[in-house]
Amino acid sequence: MLMRKLRLDKGFSQEQLAEATGLSLRTVQRVEAGHRISYASLRALAATLDINVDSLERELYAMNTPNEEFIEKPLWVRLILGLPSLSGLNRASLIRHELSLVGYAIFAFFVSFFLPRVSFGFWNLTTTDALHLSAFSALFVAYVATVVFRLKEKFNS
Repeated sequence: MLMRKLRLDKGFSQEQLAEATGLSLRTVQRVEAGHRISYASLRALAATLDINVDSLERELYAMNTPNEEFIEKPLWVRLILGLPSLSGLNRASLIRHELSLVGYAIFAFFVSFFLPRVSFGFWNLTTTDALHLSAFSALFVAYVATVVFRLKEKFNS
């Protein structure tokens, strides 16, 4: 867009600019469309348009204002946010979900001290170990839910 404005300010058509710089018409069209070109081509354009080549490069390729279309979501974010169970997640449901998970974790942790330690044959776990593991799991899921919601807000998904 800037290149087109510079070209029009100098009174050149795309063909005239290509001829004056010694570049192909396709190169002029590409730079106007926002594609990168070689530094040598950039120098030729800057000389013809009477502008500093470094300033031209900064203006053409620097993204001064953030734009939503330039935000690239990492693969792991796209996978997590693409889960169907997260589509209805809003602030109120997240808080209820977290409170219930944290409440269960506290309950399971304290109950583990009052229940008798009974061993069951699965990996030599006791009831206390199982309750501690479930409390930790509940806290972990609450944390993951918070992270997912923050990712959702950050990437406007």
